[in-house]
Order: sequence, then structure tokens, then C-alpha cells
Amino acid sequence: MESRVDSGLEIRRILLLTRLKDLPKGMTLPQLVKDCGKVSGWDIPGKTGWEVVQQVLQSLIDDKLVALGTRFVATVKGREYLEDPLKWRIDERTTEELADNMFWKEIYDVFDKAYHRLKSKTQNMAKGSVDSGRFAKGAA
Repeated sequence: MESRVDSGLEIRRILLLTRLKDLPKGMTLPQLVKDCGKVSGWDIPGKTGWEVVQQVLQSLIDDKLVALGTRFVATVKGREYLEDPLKWRIDERTTEELADNMFWKEIYDVFDKAYHRLKSKTQNMAKGSVDSGRFAKGAA
């Protein structure tokens, strides 16, 4: 196994291998493409889901972590690989960056929702005061 690998590829390898680990009968390529397409962040701009899965599978096959019979299955070496996170080749900066991005995205989402609720409440209150003002004028 090569020591340097793209952290994004490594994360996809771990996700795909985890999925195969739980299925002793394995999965076909179309099943993997469909299943992986459901994972947020799986896609790579400029590549189809099929191409991404093929690239990830090829790297797993090259490292003998996945085998192909009639379906793709995790090998014993693949299962051992998943059980030992020290073998994973994820750049520490990438994981910190991902955690930071997820944290800030969550913060922005919370504030965005609160802002929209406050904005709509303020608009409703302003509209209500305009409507009640009109009602008062009409009544007079």
C-alpha cells in the first residue's frame, strides 16, 4: 500500500469497505454506485458516481482489501484494515478541516434558521400593526 493517498479517497475507501464488511455476499457495481450515491459528499465534481466508485474499488482491489467474484466482497485483510484506524491514511489536517467546516456549517444553519424565523415574526408584527392601524382609521 502506498503511504500517501488523497484523504478524500481514503475516506471513500473506508465508507465503501464498511458497507461491504456488513454484507458477506457482497454487492454488485450497480448496487455500490446506488448505495454510495446516497452518501453526502461522495460525489467528485467532474466525475460520475460510477467513475468514483470504480476508482475507489480499484484502489481497494490493488491493496487486496476487496476481492471480486460474482460480487465485490471485503477480504479478511480488508476487515482487519477497518478494525485498525492506525492503518488509515487520512491527513490529520484534513480531518481537522472537515470537523471545522462541519462545526461552522452547523453554526451558520442554526443562525440562518433563527434569522429567518425572527425576520418573518418581525414582518408579521409590522404587518399586524399596519393592519390594525388601517382598521382603527376605518373605524373612526
